[in-house]
Formats: sequence, C-alpha cells, structure tokens
Amino acid sequence: MTDLSVQARGIVEERVAALRAEMAIPGVAARVMRDGETIADYATGERWSGGPEPDSATVFRIASMSKSFTASSVLLLRDRGLLRLDDAVAQFLPVKQVDGPPITIRDLLTMNAGLPTDDPWGDRMESLPYADFDAMVAEGLSFTHIPRTGFEYSNAGYALLGRVISRVSGVDYLDFVRTELLEPLGMLDSRFDAEDVPTAQRAIGYAQFDAGLTALPMVRPGSFSAMGGLHSTTADLQKWVNGFLGLGEHPLFLLTRKEMQHSMNWARTLVVGDRTITASYAYGLMTDDNSALGRFVHHSGGYPGYGSHMRWHPQSGWAIVLLGNRTYANMRRVGEECMNALVEQFPRPAEPELWSRTREAMSVCERLLTHWDDALADEWCSVNVDLDRPRAERRAEWQKVGEGIESPQRGAVTSQSPAHASWSIRDGETQVSLEVLLSPENPALIQHLAVRRS
Repeated sequence: MTDLSVQARGIVEERVAALRAEMAIPGVAARVMRDGETIADYATGERWSGGPEPDSATVFRIASMSKSFTASSVLLLRDRGLLRLDDAVAQFLPVKQVDGPPITIRDLLTMNAGLPTDDPWGDRMESLPYADFDAMVAEGLSFTHIPRTGFEYSNAGYALLGRVISRVSGVDYLDFVRTELLEPLGMLDSRFDAEDVPTAQRAIGYAQFDAGLTALPMVRPGSFSAMGGLHSTTADLQKWVNGFLGLGEHPLFLLTRKEMQHSMNWARTLVVGDRTITASYAYGLMTDDNSALGRFVHHSGGYPGYGSHMRWHPQSGWAIVLLGNRTYANMRRVGEECMNALVEQFPRPAEPELWSRTREAMSVCERLLTHWDDALADEWCSVNVDLDRPRAERRAEWQKVGEGIESPQRGAVTSQSPAHASWSIRDGETQVSLEVLLSPENPALIQHLAVRRS
C-alpha cells in the first residue's frame, strides 16, 4: 500500500469511526479514488447483525443517488431527439395544475416545479403501483408555489420523470436504466430489486427504535424507484463517478455529463468559518462552490435503513463513495470532511479545460515562433487571419520575436474557454507571451494568434 493510500484510508477511517459511534451504523463501505484509480478501500462493521464485514462488492441501497441515473436517462432521450427539456410534462402524463405555467421536464430535473419537499412521504412510496401513481397525478398534486419561482427538493418530481422516461422510450424505467446505463458501464452488481442480489452480498438496512437496532424489510420496486430505488456497490459506483470526471467510455456524451454538473438552477450561499460555499442543484446532481477549495459535485441518499454519498472534485481528481446500512446515516458529512481534507492535503494546481485541438494549436504557435512555416500556417489558420493582418507583416513579427529561441519551456496556461489559451514560454533569459483562439469550424482552426516579448 502506498503512502498516499495509507493517508487516504486514515482520513476515511477516523471520520467513519466517529459517525458509526454517533449513529450506531452497523456497516459502512467506502472507496476513495483519484483520477479514476482506486486509492483506498475501507469497510467496517457488519452487513447484517452477526454477519461478515462489508466490502467493495457489498450491495447497499443508494437511495437518492439514484436521481443522477434518472436525470441521465432523461438527457439520453433528449440527446436522441425524443424529447426536449422544455417540453411540458402534460404532453406525456395527465398532470393537473391550477395556477402558473405548465410544468416542464427541466422544472422536474431542477426541483423547480413547485412541489413540496417530501422526504419522509416519498421514502415510503417506492412500491406504489404505476397505475395508482398515474391516478394520483391525474387527480392533481399539491403545490407550494408556481413553477420556476423557488427550489424545493421533490421525490415526486423524479417519480414523474421516471414515468416520462417510460412513456417516451416505450420501455419500463427500470429496464431502461439497466440496458442503457448499468450494463454498458459494466455495473453488473447494481439492481433495483434487492431480491435479485445474492443474500450473502446484500447489506441489510437497519433503523434505530426504542427497542434497539431493527432490521427493516426489503422494499420492492415501483413508481417511485426513479427517485431512490437503486442498489449498488462502491466498486460499481466508481464507474459511475469516473464518467462524470470524463474518464472512460460512457453512454452519455461528455458535454452532456458536463451539463449535468454545471447547469446551476438555484443557489444558496453559506459562510463556514473563513469560507463561502455556494450550493446549487443541477440535473440530478448538486454542486458546492467552495471559495477556498473550488467546486465539488455530489449527491446524497437517505432512506429507511440506508445512507449514502458520492462526491468528487474535478480540479484535483479526488472522489469518494460511502455507503451505510442505517436509516439516514449521515454519509454526506463524512464525505464532505474527507474530501476537504484530501483536497487540502494533496492539492493539484488548477489546469484549464482545453480542447485537445486547442493544445495542438498551442504547439503549432510555438513551432511558428521558432521556425515560421507558411505551409503550417496555411493548414492551421482560418480564412480571417490573413485578412486581419497581411501574412508578410505577421511573419516578420513572429520571426523577430522568436529570434534566438531554440528550446522553449512552456509556463502556466490560462483560458477563457476550451477554445482559448494564453501562456508563456521561456528560453534562458528570453520570455514570450502567446495567445490563440480557435474558430467554431470542425475541425477548428486558429482565428486569432498573438505573440509578444514579455
């Protein structure tokens, strides 16, 4: 085990032990990752009373972490042209409203439909038959405000999305997630029905009553599974998290996965010590913008018998998944504390997110600086470049600035977008600043390039 693994495991072990002592959680499984690789696995306690210790293949209910799978399913259908996020839900379901504009799919994704917060109630509705849910919706739901005027966390909203997915795809929601997301990603231990999981692999959920820790019965899938019905493992969820970090193959386009993490639709700012944290809900995922540490993406799950949390920090590549088998086990607190500690102790300098084509263009500019080549400029520069400044003038400038530079060393890079880069190079005492901006063509070409001695 590497020193980094030992330190990461120690950070998790300390905080999990404290939470288990506080909340009497029977068992916890945790996995720490960086850049998609497993850094540390940690598990403690029991899968069930008197049973074996959990491990990375032990199946826990992940509860509301399931919402990221539902949101992904909606966006997969959107990307296939089968729906639009601003379609009215009434196009697909008999939603009855009294006031306000029609609820859209986007409203449900972002918890802005005006439905009331419903955690205790929604947690007990998973097995509701589809026909009964459809009848409830047709009779009319209760609203706290009109759509798009305020955020409230709504399980019913994601149950509605599950029905939309079934109606649009023509496939049962559970089957759609299995065939379109779980199986392509190799998440073969993930199930909606706990009865499909071998008994020895399953973590039994517990609740704390006056009589003590009590095992809870399994809940079968139904119309509310889209809000919290998935069961999974830390090993499977690593594959899910890796996709949002842009690592490996994924059923969703990379830009769609980024959209899920960046489409902030409400914001609440908290001051914690010397830091400001702005929390937002995107599409089935939440974001915390920490003034000291940057952006964290996450989602928790709380359900009778279970608590869960996944969290990652795109800038540093750190990620964590925590699963526990006790009602509303506060895995979010542990995940936040662990990730803050990991990012603080093992930071990574911020690097701009650039197109690979932009990085190629940076190398082209450096080659033009040291050895100007008209053929290379013809290949890479868009039509406007020579119109904006005659080629002879530009060539002369670049040759003059690049005189004497043979072995440049690249410095820090800054960027305003994936198509833009500003950076410096140094060769001995000579330092030069460069800038490049690519066009919207495909393949993108250089529409602006600039150089100057620093």
